[in-house]
Amino acid sequence: MVKSSLDIQVEKVISGGDGLGHLPDGRIIFIPYTLPGERVKVDVVKEKKDYSVGRVVEYLDSSSSRIQPPCRHYGVCGGCQFQHVSYEEEVRIKEGMVKEILSRQAKISFDSFEPYPSVKEWEYRSKSEHPVAGHRPAPLIGYYRAKSHKVVDIEECPVLDSACMQDLKRVRLLLGESDEPCYNELTGKGNLRHVILRRSSLGDRLVGLVTFKDSLEHETVKKMLEGMGDISGVVHNVNPQQGNRITGGATHVISGAGHLIEEVAGLRLRVSFESFFQANHSQALKLLEIVKAYLDPGGDEVVCDVYAGVGLIGLSLAKYVKEIKAIESSEKTCQDGKHNAEINGLSNVEWLQGDAARLIDAVNFNVCIFDPPRKGLAPELISKTLVKKPAKIIYVSCNPSTWARDLAYFNEAGYSLTRAALLDMFPKTSHIEIASLLESS
Repeated sequence: MVKSSLDIQVEKVISGGDGLGHLPDGRIIFIPYTLPGERVKVDVVKEKKDYSVGRVVEYLDSSSSRIQPPCRHYGVCGGCQFQHVSYEEEVRIKEGMVKEILSRQAKISFDSFEPYPSVKEWEYRSKSEHPVAGHRPAPLIGYYRAKSHKVVDIEECPVLDSACMQDLKRVRLLLGESDEPCYNELTGKGNLRHVILRRSSLGDRLVGLVTFKDSLEHETVKKMLEGMGDISGVVHNVNPQQGNRITGGATHVISGAGHLIEEVAGLRLRVSFESFFQANHSQALKLLEIVKAYLDPGGDEVVCDVYAGVGLIGLSLAKYVKEIKAIESSEKTCQDGKHNAEINGLSNVEWLQGDAARLIDAVNFNVCIFDPPRKGLAPELISKTLVKKPAKIIYVSCNPSTWARDLAYFNEAGYSLTRAALLDMFPKTSHIEIASLLESS
């Protein structure tokens, strides 16, 4: 139900990228694509007991930081939230968001964040996951609309690496000629669910086709291999589950390599299709520099690298410390990590594959590094880490909310936040990466 227009003053931008204001009755209203200080006329498009959601009808007083979004899909596609604001202001907004979350959730006041804007504001993203829908000759391939699973057909994406964008255009043409049916979430029919594109810092390119069934129409693959030129590899991933998870457990290499090779900070790293790697290459290097500075190694550190991935952080530190204990839950990713330690000649790295909360009991260390997924740390893992009494904890997070939640536990146990960096891994989106140093008092 749409209610008549209201005059609203935008007070701030909150986590997720929406502007926040107040209705005449004092309730909160969230307004997408607005900036602090703007006065807007809005229609109320959703109303709940404690808040409402508005849609801008007219900008009455616009911010001096407002710019024209360059992408024709902006506002429909749910991928970006900050194309309408100058990059300098975007970085300031993100810092304010993190400070507020930390204060509200952890009751910690910290004003010394070190901002690290992205070297590349556009064309930085080297991995993209594209849902598909519809059918030939014009299937949809792109991103989801904001807060929905409706696919927006994308013809351009200014934050996507240019090579990945060209691959997306080629895939679109090939799917239009394919007999492979696209999966329909509502009916459970069809097969092809997602197309995943990756490019390494060395220029290797990998295409992943995610299907609902453990089958793939051979002609689709043949045409893809013929049409993609010097592609490094094509893999087939099977995800028969309902829900938001994009990939499943089974991956088959169809052609070429099922991995990419990355080079960063003097390391050569194998990254399999299933393994995580930072999508912003220049910011990944900056992250390693920050973590090393926070560690300030003296040579006698035994570092427990939890959620070690393919070894990006741990292996970059190995030659500066006594030993690295790398814990990783994924078997395939752990195999990548062991391979990477070997090819880089690092013999002081021990890999442990499995659940971190279970494995950390058997590990002795004096420094701990966490780089968890968005859900953050399990309470059991935090409590077992505290038993070990590490002198330093370096916590890297892609989710300010769970980071602040976990910091509250560490703070209560006597660890103080002494340094924190904000790395903008994903310009034009509401996402922000945090690297933080906690020291025992």
